[in-house]
Amino acid sequence: GHRYSIQIVLLCVFIYVKTSCGLRTVVEILKTFEDVLGGTCGKAPSYTTVRNWMLKLGLSVYDDDKSRDEAYAIIQDESLTVNRQKLLLTLGIPSKHPGRALRHSDATVLDMRVADSNTKDDVKDAIERAAAKAGHSPEYGVSDGGHNLKGGMALAGVPQHLDVSHTLANCMKTVYAEDEEFKSLTQKLGKIRLQYHLTDIAWLLPPNMRAIARFMNLSDWVEWGNRMLTNMDSLEQKAKDAFCFLENYRGLLEELSVDVDAIRHVETICKTRGFCLKTYRECSQYIILHVIGNANNRRATLGLRMLDYLKKEAKLLHLTNNAQNMSSDIIESDFGILKSKMSPNKLYGFTSMILMLPLYPKTIDYSVADEQDFKVRLANVKLKEIDDWAKANLSRNWVKDRTET
Repeated sequence: GHRYSIQIVLLCVFIYVKTSCGLRTVVEILKTFEDVLGGTCGKAPSYTTVRNWMLKLGLSVYDDDKSRDEAYAIIQDESLTVNRQKLLLTLGIPSKHPGRALRHSDATVLDMRVADSNTKDDVKDAIERAAAKAGHSPEYGVSDGGHNLKGGMALAGVPQHLDVSHTLANCMKTVYAEDEEFKSLTQKLGKIRLQYHLTDIAWLLPPNMRAIARFMNLSDWVEWGNRMLTNMDSLEQKAKDAFCFLENYRGLLEELSVDVDAIRHVETICKTRGFCLKTYRECSQYIILHVIGNANNRRATLGLRMLDYLKKEAKLLHLTNNAQNMSSDIIESDFGILKSKMSPNKLYGFTSMILMLPLYPKTIDYSVADEQDFKVRLANVKLKEIDDWAKANLSRNWVKDRTET
């Protein structure tokens, strides 16, 4: 068959992994290069060839890769359910916070498990596989508050940091979810979106409130509400009549704005500078001053819950003087990247294309990729090995079952 240069291989793989393009679109881009550049790039490969390149490189990296740092931590999380299946992903990251937000190039995929459910024993087994791959156990782990994740880390003897974003959102949820004034406001915002979404004031409507992770995404509509109140006098009468109800919630919106600003402030410190005794004290002082100080009962309760969370996390700091990671944003980003590549037909579930995840950090820039010796990796992996890996690690593909029936 036709042989392609390693540059063409990398160009195709980079375009697929680093952009939102599908496999067929990658081929069309190569054909366009061929037309415009007069054949400089050579013959364009088929989309199945590009797929095979990506899978071979992904499997090779996944099998060989381990945390680059002697002292490492893990981030664990489960994906959303796709056709009754969930992906349990375990990343290795530097134990010591790098002094900036984590990047994909800092992370290594240590383990992937696809199953209908993941118990705490499954989580423990995933940690042990990751430890075997790295050569020793992680210093600590980061995850959300899922019972199976917490239980699995406890069984594995790995100290756990709760992800700062999920936990602070849960603090908000505990205080406000059943609050009558908050519920009344959110219900009216939902109704007004339905009432005016096809009118000439639709451009003024509040942002959509997500059903999932609603309390992690309050800032947009809280900011909208306060801006509407600030600019109410400049609106046309029709808009004033539609949104005048916001005045009844001015105190709540101002309160929520303080809450959201405080959470954003704490998150920014923990994500960009890490969590250590210095940042713990800084965050605690900010909460006492800006959230609890001169607060009503609701806001004071939120502030106390935030302080309690930070105090519990600080107990892990006696193990080291280094700033530690306590954000799982990077794994959420991985799930987002994978979701953008998955078929809209949920019957496929998770396929061998999840091998893109270990490959992605190696394509961040060409200098990183140049160190991977991709040419050798392609030669060393056979397509049968990919099929064997899929049979051993993935669940049934219902689309394949339907086609063969």
